[in-house]
This record gives sequence, structure tokens and C-alpha cells, in this order.
Amino acid sequence: MNKRLTKIAAPSLAVIGMTFSIGQVSADPVNSSSQATVQVQKETKAEKRVDKVEIKTNAVQSETEEIEKSLEEPPLTAKEVQSYQEYQEELNSLLNRLNAAENQLDAINKYEDPNASAKEIELRINDVRASILEVEERIQSIFANQMSSTGEIPEGLQEAENPTYKVGSRATIEAEHMGMESMSGAEATIVGAFETTAYTVTYYPTTGGEPVENHKWVIHEELEDPSEAPLEPGTEVNLNADHMEGMDGATAVIEAAVDTTVYMVDFTTTTGEEVENHKWVTEKELSPVD
Repeated sequence: MNKRLTKIAAPSLAVIGMTFSIGQVSADPVNSSSQATVQVQKETKAEKRVDKVEIKTNAVQSETEEIEKSLEEPPLTAKEVQSYQEYQEELNSLLNRLNAAENQLDAINKYEDPNASAKEIELRINDVRASILEVEERIQSIFANQMSSTGEIPEGLQEAENPTYKVGSRATIEAEHMGMESMSGAEATIVGAFETTAYTVTYYPTTGGEPVENHKWVIHEELEDPSEAPLEPGTEVNLNADHMEGMDGATAVIEAAVDTTVYMVDFTTTTGEEVENHKWVTEKELSPVD
């Protein structure tokens, strides 16, 4: 009886063992398939994240190109100067957006193995950043050219006898003309020093458009047939100055007047642009070089 049970049990165990083996064999492909599915899903998710970074990068590049296309060389109107100042703010915003996209890509690469697509986007981000910086530099260069002059002195302008800053000496500029931040803090060489009355004016450009309010500075000798200086606020005058396009020949209203020494200066901005014969910087807009 025991032998019979043994004979029956043996095949049964064999069958059970075979079933187990088959089950074990058949389980391996299932597990592998599941792992492969998870890996594909993981890679797909990472790719979608990278795609989003690429879309953001492309948008920044597109906006940068639009700004670059709209730039013109000097002389600029006051309206164009204002637009370029706004462009500078926009470019700073674009840099911040690009940095955010780069941080997002870094986070993806931190938890996922960087793929070829991610590496390409990283290179593209660097290229776009370089493009933004180039446009910023071009705007600064345009402003520097706008602020330069031929050095021609208006008729009747008298040289200062004993100026605080003598011709050939150096001084630090404490002003931002045209909203040019890189002007403030720059060291200037004094090219000319003159005694006059400097005015803040609101003028109506000959090129049309809105009036330009509180423009600094126009000196008395840059007015057409003016009466004796200083002119009272509210006085209407015609300008013989070409600091901006549309300024020469424009009608203006005196807003404020100050008797002072004005200086014509050469300087290099804090970002490296050369400005020659800039007119005008007043006494209070300069300080001794440290």
C-alpha cells in the first residue's frame, strides 16, 4: 500500500513541480514586461518634461529676435529711447524666464538619466542666453552713440574761468541720462567747462507724437533768439539743439532753470561703451574721483 501511494504521489509531485516550474518560467516574461512598461512610461514622462522646457526656450528666443529686429541706429527719437529702455526690462525678464527653464531641466536631469534631447536643449538654452546678452549690448551701444556728439560748441557759449573740474581732469558721473544705468558711476574726462543757464524743458518733437516732458539738459545758447537768462518757467522757446531726433527746431516750454557750470565729457560706461563729447553734465552731476 505504501508503495502504491508512493507511486501515485511521485507523479503528482512531478506534475505539481512541473506546474510550479512552468509558472515560474511563465512569470519571468511577465515581470520583465511590467518592468519594461514602467521604464517606457518613465522615459515618456521625462521626455514630456523636456519638451515643455524646449517650448519655453523657443518662446524666449522668439521674443528676443522680435526685439532685435525692431532696433534702429541713432539718431533716436525720445519715443524710441523710451522703447529701448522698456526693451532692456523685457530682456531682463526673458533672462529670468530662461534661467527658470534651465533650473527645470536641471531638476529633470537630477532624477532621470540625461538623454540626447535634454543635452540638446541645454546647449540651446546657452545659445539663447548669449543672444539675449548680445541684444542688451547692442542697445547699450546704440545709447552710447546717441549720447555722443561732434563736440561742436553753440555760438556765444563762454568757457568757465575757474571750474571745479578743469579740462583734462577726471570726475565720477552721478547721473543717468536717457535712463542709462551704466552711465552712473562711470569715470569721465572733462572735455569742456562752460558757464551758462541749463534748462529742463518739455518739447514737442518735429517728428510728431506726444510731447517729451522734463528733458535735461538744454542750455541757454541752444535756444533760438532767447531773451536774457534765466528764462522763467512757462516761457515758450524754440530749440536749436539736436540731442534727439525731432528736437532741433521744436517748440518747447521751460520747466526749470539753473545757473551752473556745464561740462562736455568723454567717458566709458560701466558696461564698456565709449561715449565722446557728451552734452551736457551739470556741476551737481559730477563728483571727485575716489
